[in-house]
Amino acid sequence: MKMYKVISPLILCTLIVLSSCDILSGTSEKINSNNKTSNSTRTESVLSDILNTVMGKAPLTYKNMVGTWNFNKSAVAFETDNLLKKAGGTVVASQVQAKLDESSKSLGINSNNTTFTFNADSTYSAKLRGIKISGKYTIDAKTKQVRMSYLMGVAHLNATAAVSSRNMKLLFDADSFLKLMKFLSQFTNNTSIEVLGKMADMYDGMLMGFDMKKE
Repeated sequence: MKMYKVISPLILCTLIVLSSCDILSGTSEKINSNNKTSNSTRTESVLSDILNTVMGKAPLTYKNMVGTWNFNKSAVAFETDNLLKKAGGTVVASQVQAKLDESSKSLGINSNNTTFTFNADSTYSAKLRGIKISGKYTIDAKTKQVRMSYLMGVAHLNATAAVSSRNMKLLFDADSFLKLMKFLSQFTNNTSIEVLGKMADMYDGMLMGFDMKKE
């Protein structure tokens, strides 16, 4: 007879929040149905270009995903570089980055309690501020997306990954990522997340997440 571990209320609530976030699955939902195929192709191309600029052109493969990756700092990117080309665009990106770093630090997110371990057998385990999740993962080399299952495969966590030999960025849709951050901050007096939310509302296509280093 199989025995199942009892999930604490805090962990269960976190898993429910993660499930409701539907992180980074919103890209395709924003596309008009009449132009879904062509717009999706353009989005994939632009996002790929942005990630190549940020992290280089290393391909996303199971081989270069394998290993344990520890939180280093927060990461911010945009699905389009139009904002960054505008006057002051780089300043905006820097301000968002600084505010996200502030939020992460105040929440106690660090290299010890926020990690992702990807195994060669397509399983993974992760800690998000110490809260553990695990399951299986798949990658899409074309879009550089990683899909991670948890809750025994019932729910999924979606991210876009940019990997080099020693660094990896896991980037999520800003709105969904901020929902998770708000949940993690509910027992603190962190106001920087509210500021981040207002910033994200001002700019479409903002991605937020983790810049991680390989052990």
